[in-house]
Amino acid sequence: MSVFWLGAIGLTLLAVLLIILPWYLSRSSSQRDALTNTQIIKQRMVELEREVSEGLISKKDKDLAIKELKLALVDEVDDQAADENNSINDLQTHSAKPIIFIGLLIAIGLGAGLYYSASEVNNIQHWQRVTAKSSELAKRIVIEADPTVTAKDLEDFALAMRTKLIHTPDDPIGWLLLGRLHMSTNRLESALQSFEKALALNPNHLGVLSSYSQAMVMTGQEEYLQKAMPLIRRSIALNPEDINAYGMLAVTATQLGEKQTALTSWQTLKSKLPESDPMIAQVNERIAALSVESVNVSDRNTEINNLAQEEAQTSVIIEIKLDEKLSDKLPDNAFLFVFAQDASGQVRMPAAVVKNKYTQLPIQVQLSDANAMMPTYKLSQLTEAKLVARISVDENVAQAKGELQGEVIISLTPGQQTRQTIIIDKELM
Repeated sequence: MSVFWLGAIGLTLLAVLLIILPWYLSRSSSQRDALTNTQIIKQRMVELEREVSEGLISKKDKDLAIKELKLALVDEVDDQAADENNSINDLQTHSAKPIIFIGLLIAIGLGAGLYYSASEVNNIQHWQRVTAKSSELAKRIVIEADPTVTAKDLEDFALAMRTKLIHTPDDPIGWLLLGRLHMSTNRLESALQSFEKALALNPNHLGVLSSYSQAMVMTGQEEYLQKAMPLIRRSIALNPEDINAYGMLAVTATQLGEKQTALTSWQTLKSKLPESDPMIAQVNERIAALSVESVNVSDRNTEINNLAQEEAQTSVIIEIKLDEKLSDKLPDNAFLFVFAQDASGQVRMPAAVVKNKYTQLPIQVQLSDANAMMPTYKLSQLTEAKLVARISVDENVAQAKGELQGEVIISLTPGQQTRQTIIIDKELM
């Protein structure tokens, strides 16, 4: 920064010197020449008077010499008149010089300002600071899992990782870490792109398969859900004991309407969970819901009631309203996303999410463990939850410009139902 401004000031001073110095030297030289000619003539007349008084020349010679001096003076007057005319022209020329000079200064100032703006000096300085502290950020975020890490720290570390990957583009772990950082800062599209590069470099890395599948499931879009299915199955083939993979397969198949695959996945997941695992009740509920075609209605209701008696659910009934000032900003073909996140921001993935085609508000939505995206991370695990209601321009859960959102933070009590109202009152920029 200081080097830039010192250079700009130095160039400005040099330009001013180059313009003023020649003009000043020329003017001084002309004045000096005119003064010298006048002094010579006057001095000669004094010498003639002295020579006559000393008898060196006659009066006639003196008169002749004076006459010649007068002729010389006449010539000098003519020369001065010509010089005056030239001076007028010079004055006109010189009067334009300040304008030219001011214009030059303005041009230099505009050039410096445009350069400063186009070069994004502030962004470059920020990038340099982030690059310098990348090792410290890596230690806090990756190694120590420092709970004081902020969203700004995650964004800075993502910038440092992107810089590193410019020089090492064939590093699958680097792309995996960058994708997870993007997921933590709700940049789902960027996360998907990073995971895709990591997968191309190492197709059988369990971490890549798990994170990429999870990101695609989070979008809720059928296209991504279809792409996630073979990756989840590959994870299971590589690690048959991966409970999370069975859970993701069950959730994905359920969202795609593949009931038999979903039922089999939930049943397999149940067989791998310990009997004391509290998630057993939720898995049983999913199995019961998917088994509706193989049991009669009364048997199904009895089973669901028994499950409800085994363990009360942590849930939130949310009434969603729209601020009247945003009624004219509703996007066409919109979707309504309602989800719960950890209020501390340490985990960005929703613990429960519901997606519906947008209908008239107000409306009531219930969030519970049954709406978990992952069987190992659910609403009942939260003590403080941030509830978010978002009217999205598409089926992608990642936030975009022009979407409408409202949010509130509440406390949750395990096994109890809570009621809450969310007013959608802001437009995302």
